[in-house]
Amino acid sequence: MGTGGMMFISFSKTEREYRTGNKRVTRRDWKLTHLARWQRVWDEGRLVHDAWTALPFVPGAERIGQFKLTRRPYRQRLEEMTALDLFEEGDMCRTVDEFCRLIGKRPADVVTVVWFEPVQKGGEDGERVHAGSG
Repeated sequence: MGTGGMMFISFSKTEREYRTGNKRVTRRDWKLTHLARWQRVWDEGRLVHDAWTALPFVPGAERIGQFKLTRRPYRQRLEEMTALDLFEEGDMCRTVDEFCRLIGKRPADVVTVVWFEPVQKGGEDGERVHAGSG
């Protein structure tokens, strides 16, 4: 959980893409129980959550903003990604194979997909909260 009972996602590998607003979706290798928690918060209408540079308990981690879920999280095979999906991931990769190499997965692997929009920018434009400060 994040601050104030919110959930959180760490954007440690894609912090730049998140901060610039180029990232609107993230794919995660989550257990089904973790996916179920995210689906539950969607179903309950709790859509705004925290974005961090790393897991909040990691020394030096910072909250870099908040995001709003725009779709109910779901599972998907990586090979089903479209060109638009790659673009919305932050436009870091041009092909699914390249994306899979980046995240250390195979195209046939199934991951959780979380679509969102930033509601607060980090860095110079937004509030930064350091780990342990709430």
